[in-house]
Amino acid sequence: MQVPAEASATTGSAASTAANGTEPLQQQWTPELAIPKSILSLPAPLSFFRILRFLKTQRRTGWLDKGIQHGNAESISDHMYRMAVMSMLAPPEDNLDSRKCAMIALVHDLAEAVVGDLTPSDPVGADEKHRRERETMNYLADLIRPLNPDAASQLYTLYLEYEEMSTPEARFVKDLDKFEFLLQTVEYEMDVLEGKEDKKVELADFFKARSKIKHPLVKQWLGQLEDERKNVVGL
Repeated sequence: MQVPAEASATTGSAASTAANGTEPLQQQWTPELAIPKSILSLPAPLSFFRILRFLKTQRRTGWLDKGIQHGNAESISDHMYRMAVMSMLAPPEDNLDSRKCAMIALVHDLAEAVVGDLTPSDPVGADEKHRRERETMNYLADLIRPLNPDAASQLYTLYLEYEEMSTPEARFVKDLDKFEFLLQTVEYEMDVLEGKEDKKVELADFFKARSKIKHPLVKQWLGQLEDERKNVVGL
């Protein structure tokens, strides 16, 4: 898991000493504990913008766990940006709001700037992961609410919409999330063939995610990707 370099409690709980000095107390994770103090002391929106930087510097954990070189591993913002551009191709015949799709794509992993890119292999369980992400989104919305209440409300609403898959736009973006992940998988497989990554890197098991893609247009794109993978990678 990649976390802000200055943060001390992004994973696990912060430990403190009990009053009798014998038993450690576990302090529940909060965004304020995870965000560096140097940023907490800044006024909004500068503090908000500085937090967003972590999306640019944190590498996606799944690639690092598989052996992709740190310098080649995509950042969280890399992933969200390509998804947002893909969202512009939302089919108008489905009455999807492409602008809304793009905005969902840009906020769906926003909490990872503070929480980190947690995976099932992390000791933090799924329920705790979702709690941290929701608290972070509440914190970020509250941070900018005095400056722009509409933007704050939209930030949290779009995130929640994606988490709950409550609208056609959210479900479309969820498929884009899986497709972008598979697209990046194939690109890394090509890097392995070209000697840009270690030949021991094995990503084929990631392609199990293809069965989760439901939207006809995204499934069409997936078919093109699978054809390319077969022709170039041989899988």
